[in-house]
This record gives sequence, C-alpha cells and structure tokens, in this order.
Amino acid sequence: MNAAKNNMRGLTVFISDIRNAQSKEGEEKRVTKEMAHIRKEFREAKNVDGYQRRKYVCKLLYIYILGYDIDFGHMEAVTLLSSIKFQEKAIGYLALGVLLHESHELIPLIINSLQEDLQSRLDYFQCLALGAIANIGGKEMAESLAPLVQKLLVANTSPPHIKKRAAQALLRLYRKYPGILSADTWADKVLAILDDTDVGVLTSVCSLLLGVVQEEPAAWAAVVPRVVNTLARVVIGREYAKDYVYYSIPAPWLQVALLKILRNYPPPESSAVSTRLAEVLMVVFNSAESAKAGSVNHKNALNAILFEAIHLVIHYEGSSGPYQGMLKQAAALLGRFISAKETNIRYLGLDSMRHLASLSSETASMVKKYQDTVVISLRDADISIRRRALDLLYSMCDHSSSKTIVGELLTYLVTADYQIREELVLKIAALAEKFASNYAWYVDVILQLISTAGDHVSDQIWHRVIKIVTNHEDIQEYAARTVFAALGSSSCHEATVKVGGYILGEFGHLIAEQPGSGPMDQFRVLHAKFPTVGLTTRAMLLTTYAKIVNLYPELTAPVQDVFRQHQSFIDAEIQQRACEYYHLSSGNETLMQAVLDVIPAWNEKQESGPGAGAGVGVGVGIGGDTPDMKSKGTRGIRSPSLTSASEDLLGLNMGSALNASPNGVSAGYGAGPAYGAGAGGYNGAPAHPPSDGSDPFGLAVNTLTAPLALPAGTSSLGAPGVPSASNPFGLQGAGVNVGTGSIGGGAQPNNAGLLDMLGGGAPQGTSSGSFAGTELALAGGAGGVGAGAGALTDDQKSLAMYRRMCLATEGVLYEDGQLQIGMKSEYQRDQGRIMLFFGNSSMTPLTNFRTGVAGIPQVQVQLQPITNTIAPKSQVQQLMTFKCVAEFMDPPTLQVSFMTTVKPVNLTIRLPIVATKFTEQLRITGPDFFNQWKQYTGKPYETQEVIKSPRPIDLTWITKVLQDGMHLAVLKGVDPSINNLVAAGTFHAANGLDATCLVRMETNPQANMVRLTIRASSGHIANALQALISQQLSN
Repeated sequence: MNAAKNNMRGLTVFISDIRNAQSKEGEEKRVTKEMAHIRKEFREAKNVDGYQRRKYVCKLLYIYILGYDIDFGHMEAVTLLSSIKFQEKAIGYLALGVLLHESHELIPLIINSLQEDLQSRLDYFQCLALGAIANIGGKEMAESLAPLVQKLLVANTSPPHIKKRAAQALLRLYRKYPGILSADTWADKVLAILDDTDVGVLTSVCSLLLGVVQEEPAAWAAVVPRVVNTLARVVIGREYAKDYVYYSIPAPWLQVALLKILRNYPPPESSAVSTRLAEVLMVVFNSAESAKAGSVNHKNALNAILFEAIHLVIHYEGSSGPYQGMLKQAAALLGRFISAKETNIRYLGLDSMRHLASLSSETASMVKKYQDTVVISLRDADISIRRRALDLLYSMCDHSSSKTIVGELLTYLVTADYQIREELVLKIAALAEKFASNYAWYVDVILQLISTAGDHVSDQIWHRVIKIVTNHEDIQEYAARTVFAALGSSSCHEATVKVGGYILGEFGHLIAEQPGSGPMDQFRVLHAKFPTVGLTTRAMLLTTYAKIVNLYPELTAPVQDVFRQHQSFIDAEIQQRACEYYHLSSGNETLMQAVLDVIPAWNEKQESGPGAGAGVGVGVGIGGDTPDMKSKGTRGIRSPSLTSASEDLLGLNMGSALNASPNGVSAGYGAGPAYGAGAGGYNGAPAHPPSDGSDPFGLAVNTLTAPLALPAGTSSLGAPGVPSASNPFGLQGAGVNVGTGSIGGGAQPNNAGLLDMLGGGAPQGTSSGSFAGTELALAGGAGGVGAGAGALTDDQKSLAMYRRMCLATEGVLYEDGQLQIGMKSEYQRDQGRIMLFFGNSSMTPLTNFRTGVAGIPQVQVQLQPITNTIAPKSQVQQLMTFKCVAEFMDPPTLQVSFMTTVKPVNLTIRLPIVATKFTEQLRITGPDFFNQWKQYTGKPYETQEVIKSPRPIDLTWITKVLQDGMHLAVLKGVDPSINNLVAAGTFHAANGLDATCLVRMETNPQANMVRLTIRASSGHIANALQALISQQLSN
C-alpha cells in the first residue's frame, strides 16, 4: 500500500482527514461519509476501473484497521485478484488476508484465483498467492492447494524466495490438515532441501520440519543426520552468506531451529553422527565466553543458542556417549545465567536449572552449589523470577539440605507476596513430610506454617499432621505439648485451634500430669478460643470437651455448662451436638466410655464401610473389624500403625472417617446426624489410611464392603443386564432399534448409498452393542422400565441415543415417524467435524427444511448450507465443523425446523459434542500418576461421587467405556486393588489449554456401587468428566 500511496491522492486525503479529526465523533462522521460514498460507487457506477477499485478497497482496509466493521467490498477485493497488474493484485491479496479467515464463506471463490497464480510464470504472482495461503490457511485450502504448494517447495527450478514462502504456506496448511504431508511420499524430497546453501531457505524449511516432527517424530526420524550435518556446516564449517551473520553470530535463528528439531529424538545411534553433534555442542558451549563482552544483541543471539544447546544436553541425560561430560558444563553455564542482570536471562536460567535438578540425584548435586543464589532470587522484584526460584529450590531439595531449604522458605514466607503464598505453603508442607528425619521436626514445621500463613494452609495439610501423630505413638506426647503451647498465644490461627482440639482430645491425657497442662488447663485454653472461631471449629471443640469429660469426670460441671448454653444455638449442628453430649455425659457411664472411646488407627485387617443401625452420639458407626487396642483406664491407646514418611501429603480426601471401636460403636468429631449410620471423626478431620498402602490415594475407602445408602431421590432402574462378549455394555430390556424406530427388533435400513464424506461409509444400523453401531438396548429407564417392559417414550429414546453417541463416533442421533438423523464424526485434538444425515421416513416431502446450531462460546461451530426440501424416502447430508476454544460443560444443540403437509415441526436436539471428544489418552507410569494426583486437590480441581449402578459391576465394560468411548487411558498396575480402575487423559482446547484429567473408580461388585473420584488441572473439566461418566454408569 505504501508503494501505491503516491498514486492514490484520494486515499492520502482521507487518511489526512482522519488524523486531523478533532474528536471521536468527528472521525466517525468522516468514516460514515466515506463508506456511504464507496458503497454508492460500487453499487451505481458501472465502469469502476482498476485504479478506483484499488483505491476504494484500500480505504475500506484502512477503515477496518481503525476498528470499524466492514460489511461490503469483499467482492471488489476478490475482483482485484483477477487483475494482471501487480499493484491491483497485491491490494486484493492484502485486503483478503486481513478481512477473511479460514472458514469465511468467500474462501471457495478465491481458491481458483490462488490456483492460477500458483501456476503462473511470474514469481511475483506466486509470492502473493503463497503469502495469502500462509496468512489465511484452512482445511479447504489445504485440500485444494497443497499439491501446488508442495511442487513449488521441492522443485529445483523454484528460486529461494519462492521456496521460503512455500515452506511457510505448507506449514500453515499442515497444522490445519496433517494428512497433506505424508512422510512416505515427501520425507526424502523435503529433507533434501537441507542440503541447500541458502540460509533463508534452510531457516524456512526448518520451521516446517519442526512443526512436522513434533506431530510425527517416528515417521521423520531420517531428519536427524541431515540436521546434524547442517548444524556442522554452519557452526564448524562456517558455510553461510555474510548477509545472515547477526552481530557476529552466524544464522542464530537457523541454529535454534535445528537444535529444537533434535530435541524431539533420542541421541543419534550412529557413532559418527553422535560425535559430530558433540563437536558442534562443544563449539557452542565454548563460545559462551564471548557473551560477556558483546553488545546486547550479540548476547541475546548467543544466549538463545546456548539455552537450546543446554536443553538438548538435558534431553540426552542418561545416554551413553560423548554427552556425559556436558551436563557439568551446562550446570556451570546455568549458574552464570541465574546471576545475570537481565531478568529474562535469569528466568530462563532458573527454569532450565529446575529441569536439570529434577533429572536425577547426580544432576541435583550439580546445582547445589548455587543454592544461595537461588535463595536470593526468592526476593527478586519480579514475581515470575520468585516463582521459578521456588520451583528450583523444591526440585533441588534432598535429605541433606531439606532443613536448610525449609528454614529459608519459612523465613521467606513471612514477607512473601500473597500471590505466591499458597504455592509456597504447599511446597513447604510437601518437603517437610518427604524429607522429615523425625516427626517432631515435621510437627514443628507445620505448626509454624499455620502460625505464619494460616489462611493459605489447606485442610489437607493439617489433616495430614493429625494422621501422622495418630499413627506414631512416639510423637503423640510431643505433639500434645507443642499444640498446647501454641494455643496459649493470643494470635494463634483457627487451623491451630482445629489441630489442638483434635490432638488434645485424643492425646491430652499424655501431658495432663505435667505442671501447667492439666485437664482444666487444657479445657480453659481451648475454651478461650471458642468465641472467636467458626462454627465448624466450635463443633470440633464440643467433641473435644466430651472426650475430656469421658476421661476426667471432675470437669463434668464446667463442660456441661457449655453444653447447656448451646442447646438452643442457632446452628443446628452445634445445637444437636450440645444436646446429645449433655445427655450422654449425664447418663450411663459405660455407654459414654464406649461411645466416646478413642478413634482407632487403621491396621492391615481393618475395612471401611458405614454400618447400618442407630447409635448414641454424634457420627456413630457400627460394624467392621477393629484394630488392636491397648487400654489405659477408660481411654484406649493405639498400637502404632507404621506409615511411610513419604505418604501422599496432599492427595487425601479428608472426608468422614469410617472407623469402628472395640465395642462396635465409635463417637468422633465429625459433623453428622446424631442417630444415623455413619462414622466418627473430627469435623472435617482426616480418615485413618490403611497402613498397608492399599489406599495410596488417601480416599478413606479401600473396598466398599457394605451396601451404601442410595442418595435421596435415587430409584432402582429395573433388572440390569449382564455384560458379555457380544454385548459389552450389558444393556438389556426394552431394546430400541433406532434404525427402524421399533422397540425390540425389526429390519435395519440400507444405508449403503450414503455419500461417505468422512470415510468408512454412512452410519450403519446393524451393529450390536459396539461403540460404532447404531442399535441401542436400554437397561431400565425412567419409571423403572426393565427387561420385558413396554415401549419407551420418544424422550427416553432420544436421551438413550444421546448417551450412546457421547461414546460412539457414528450412529443415529434422533428418530421419529417422519425424520431420522444419523451422524458420523471425527476429532483431532481441539477440532472436529460431523456429517449429519437427514432421512425423510414419511411418504410426503419435508419442505422449508432448516437447521442451525444454538452454540456455546467455548465451541465454535459452522454449518454448511443444506437443501430446503427432502423428498420422501430420501436423504440429504450436511457437514458441521467445530473447534473447542475453552473448557465447557453443556453441549451445543441442533435446531431443526421443517414443514409437513399437516403442521410445522421444530426440534431441539443435543449434539454429542462433549468434553471427552477432545480428550486424548495419557499413558503415564504409576509414580507420575501419583505425582500429578497430588497436585490437584480440593475444589474446584477435585470432584467425587458415589454411584449406584443399575447393572452388575463389570470392570471390562467400564474399561471399554473409559478407554474406547471417552478416550481415557486405563492404567494397569497403578491401583493395588483389583476392583479399582485408574485412568488418565488430556483435554485439548484451542486457547492452549491442555488439561490433565485423572480418574479413579473404586467398585463394590456385591453392592453394585462405584465411588468415582476425578482430579484435573481444570475445575470445569473435572465437573464435566464427572457428569459424563456418571451419566454412563447410572443409566
């Protein structure tokens, strides 16, 4: 546009008027006037020549850049593409590149012009077309223009500037449609370009190869020796043009791209190639000294190469060969980087050193010498530096340095920003437990943590303290003495009161004989905090008081006064506890001792499960095996249940503890109905985990051995089916044959004539029970419809079809007496497309046929046009494409309207575009699974639900649902129980979100119960996944 500016005086004047506008209103007035003039010229003037069209399009383009909407002029820009004048064609491509997107309705109109320009003999026209393709892209362009772009890229006659643009255009098309660049056909031809001597061509082709090998590394493995050879030519051989030397650094962008490509592969197998690569890396590392005295641009270019070389050496860690000694060089360079003045260099250095420290104990020891520098970075003015320093300290911590690092972190916690405090607290708690040399130190650390940043200490952390104290008798007295002293502070946090209430209630008798910490002293120090704490903590303290009275009857009078004062309290939970504990402390002493006995620790034989029956006291549970107990007066002292110091710190669901006592009843601190089945624990306090490691997730339930009560409103759904090889879903009863609309059977329609847009034919109606078929068999349904029941309603049939299509890729989505809607779908990461098949089942035509999508912002949907009439007994198709741009819960809906001979019909149908469609299986090892499981705890990242299955529990069927239907990898050997399943996946969205999804299912086949726990890096995805899995299991 700048080259043509002097020839378009009207454009110059218009821009000048806009710039000279005195106000926003004046600018809008001038723009409105100009747009009206242009619209009039385009509409009325019959002989608008190329110069005028070019001028008007430039004005519209300028108006669009200013932020105004342009709803006309697009066709004039398309017309400019057919001009033989370069200036006019260039303006046409410029305008369309700005105004159009890959799914714009005008894309089909410009493809023909693009094809002609790509085949032109003029380099300028080819460059314009390639630039437009790289700018707009899209699947439609990829399917039509990819062969021409590929030809220009690999042709020996193509000049360098054409090859560069062809490589960038092909990369854009490949990202939208990976099938256009098959390795079998194009690998040798594309890799041959790496022998080119033009550095610009090499840089462009490396960008293409980097995008390709990240998606298909195995297919393009032959790239490694060629990349190493190209690196050696540039770094060692100095084979490059002077034009590509940037501040004394030869082709830095090319070097960075080549090193990035190598990070997608293991070390070269060929010794010659490996040796050559080691020589290149040594030259790069040795050049680091020149960065000290160079200019800023020289330093930036050299550091970019150094960081990529360091990342490559870290990637090769553990491999034999010439790279072994380079890790020490990498650590030394990173040590220099984290002390640099430039913030960006420090950030990258800290991040890279964290990766290095996390590789092994040997690499962690390499970076220990820089611990003091990292601690200083915790006080950097930039919060991103502070976060990276915190991550690095966490990674480099070990048994020898744990106390020093934890002490430094606790000191820093006092002045740390609120933005980083929560993360800092979690890391301190994790390090304190992982590297605890003795539990007394661990208790001190957590109490100091609560005292310093109590508002940021999650319940899981103080729950974990209670678990460890409970299962280790040797620290119970020390813990009781420590919390008693902490409660004496006038400013202790409420979390300290919770810990103190639990520990003194259970172990306060261990310090009762010591001066100043007798029973009355304990009661006074706790009750002094009673008015200042929340309702949950008050409920806990009431239970603590009852426990104290049980052991020390001389305190009955003051404690009963407290109970009496709260018998009419406004909170129902506190009122109920006060009433029950008051009557319990005034009644039978034997019953009181039994109900208020110590909450037992878990042992290897204990099983969890709520008992059925009534008991006296808050949270009374009956049944279950009991742990071995010793006695001391009326109070039991637990046998120590050994627990590993590295148990799951933050991965524990601190729900109600399902405990039992030697007498068959147990009263605890949990909030719950006074006379209901349940189990005791402090309100919100942790359940006691099994010491045998059989519940590594800390979910307080190992195996559900007793039938669980159904949630309110849950009813039986009839006789469940039994899964089999031919019916993997175990669905029986009133079968819905969606191919014919009949119930329980019938002939299937012949769909062989359907146009196969997605491959594999149109959706068939002949499969039985598989995900790919369209026949449904429903077990039960609303109203208890079971096997042999009557016909389902249309709504029940539609819901069943939708549930099934949430798992399948093809089938029937909707059917009634007039219309059948089938579908086939395919998905790739965050994108998908569906071919809809609309079949007229009636003997009369369906007229005025229209479709639309009531979309949601998180899913962008586009529909191709469809005919407005469907003849009798015929079928039409419609392609739907969509992109997931963010996480979502509710699916979009399909709106269908048409006219029959009798009346108009309007349908709203839920589309099975659900979160699991954009999920890919994530196969990880058990340790990696547990590490990630610990990261996502509490709301909103964790959801849990107990589900009553209407059919017998079949792990084979559930595995098929998770793995084949929901694209979650079922991980074998991770969960120690044979009745449990563990799965993992990654949800993809176009906004860059790659949400990790972790699933654990604990089953009780005898009771047909499933306990579903989901943890994800996105709370929305966790809830969406829970709803989808629950939908399949509970119907």
